[in-house]
Amino acid sequence: MTKCSHRPNLHLSPSVGWLNDPNGLICHEGQWHAFYQHDPHQTGHGTMHWGHAVSDDLVHWQHQPVALYPDKLGACWSGSAIATPEGEVKLFYTAHRKAPDGRDDENQCLVNVDQTFTVFERDDGNPVLTNNGETVFRDPKVVWHAQSGRWIMVLTTGQAVSFYCSSDLHDWRFESSFGLGQGHHDEAPWECPDLVEIEIEDGGTAWVLIVGIAHGSYSGGSGTQYFIGDFDGHTFTNANPPETVFWMDFGRDFYAAQTFFNSGKRPVSVAWASNWRYALLTPTLDYRHAFSLPRSLSLRRTAHGLRLSQTVPDMVRTAFPVAERQPSGPAAGTYRLRFEEAETAGEWSLYLFGEDVPQLELRRQDGQPALHVHRDEKWASEIAPLFASTFSVCLPEEVFDLEIYVDRGLVELSACNGLVWITMQHFPENPEGEVRLVRRTVEVLAVAE
Repeated sequence: MTKCSHRPNLHLSPSVGWLNDPNGLICHEGQWHAFYQHDPHQTGHGTMHWGHAVSDDLVHWQHQPVALYPDKLGACWSGSAIATPEGEVKLFYTAHRKAPDGRDDENQCLVNVDQTFTVFERDDGNPVLTNNGETVFRDPKVVWHAQSGRWIMVLTTGQAVSFYCSSDLHDWRFESSFGLGQGHHDEAPWECPDLVEIEIEDGGTAWVLIVGIAHGSYSGGSGTQYFIGDFDGHTFTNANPPETVFWMDFGRDFYAAQTFFNSGKRPVSVAWASNWRYALLTPTLDYRHAFSLPRSLSLRRTAHGLRLSQTVPDMVRTAFPVAERQPSGPAAGTYRLRFEEAETAGEWSLYLFGEDVPQLELRRQDGQPALHVHRDEKWASEIAPLFASTFSVCLPEEVFDLEIYVDRGLVELSACNGLVWITMQHFPENPEGEVRLVRRTVEVLAVAE
C-alpha cells in the first residue's frame, strides 16, 4: 500500500502539491468554484498561489490551471470571491511579503475574472486597501450588506477582526472592530474570518461571524469558532455573553471555514481538514490535505438559545455509499453510517479500519451523553505524539442521531441533527478495513439507515 492510498474519493484535494485554506468560494451560473491556498511545486507551505477547481455537484471536482501567481506585491494569501449585481466576478486576496525590517507586509488586492473563470487580471489600483501598520492584516472576506447597500470587507487584525465598507470595491473605509474580550483567544492571531446572514429554522435570520483559531482550539491546535449576533453595516454585536465560546467543529481537523458566495440564506461552507500542529508532517506522498465535506448552515433554537446547525447537502450525502451489513466492511473505504438513539441505547464503541482500538465511544459523563474520540499514534508514527489525541464532547440533547462519513481515513461525524460535528484525519494501515459497532458486551454489525 502506498502513501497515496489515503487520498479521499469524495473530498476535494489537490492533484499535486500543497492545499490549505479555502479561498474565493463562489457559486456562479450553476457551478461551484473553489479556490485554495496552494503550492504546486511542493507538499509544504511554501510560496502561496491560488489553486482552482470547479464542480457541478460539490462532489466531483475538475482541477483547473493555477489561478493566481505571486507578483511584485508578494505571495497570494487567503481571500474571497464575489459577483456584482452586474454579473462581474471579483477576487480579493492578501498580498504577503516580508518588509525590509523582517516584518510581514500584508495588503489587500483585487482581481477581475472573466466569465469563463480562465482569465484573472489584477486591478491597476492594487493594493486597494493598504496596511495601516497592523502586524496582522489579512484574509479579506467580502460580502454584500443589502440593508446599507454597501460592500463589507472583514479582515483579521491580530486578536480581532476589522470591518471596512465600500461602494465601489476600490475605496475602503474603516468602520469598526470586534474581538477584544470576546470568545476564545490564544497566543496566535485570529484568521480567515467569514460574515454571513443565516436563516433561523423557525423564521427570521441572524448574522454569524466565523473565525479561525490557529492554536488552543477545543481538541488542541487549530480550530474554528463562531459568534451569533447582528451586523448593521457598521458594527457586529454579539448576542451572547462575551465569554461564550461556540465551536463549529470539535475535532482536530476543521480550520479556516468559508462559505460560498451566492449559496443562499442556508449558505454552504467548507473548511481545511487539517491542523497546523502537524500539517507539515502528514504522511501522504505527492499531495497534502483536503477540504472538509460541504455543509449547509442554518440556525436552530435550542433550550440554550440559537445554535449553528450544519447538514451535508443531499447531493453530497447520497454520493456516499451506505455501509453494508457484512463483516468485511464497506468497499473502497468510502461510506456513511447512521445510527438512531434507539439503536444505540446504552454504551457502545465504534471500530473503524479493522483496528482493535475504538475511534468513537458513547458513554455518559456527569449524567450527560458524551462522545469519546480516540486517535492512535501508530497511524502516523512520523508525527506522533502531536497527532495522537483523546478527548470527549458532551452532546446537548438526550435523544440524538449520529451520522458518520468515512472517506479513506478522513472521518466526519455529525450528531444531534447537525448541532455537533467532529472531523478527524486518520492514516490507517487499511482504509478499507472492517467496521464494527460494539454495544456493551454484545457485538453487532455497523448498519446504515
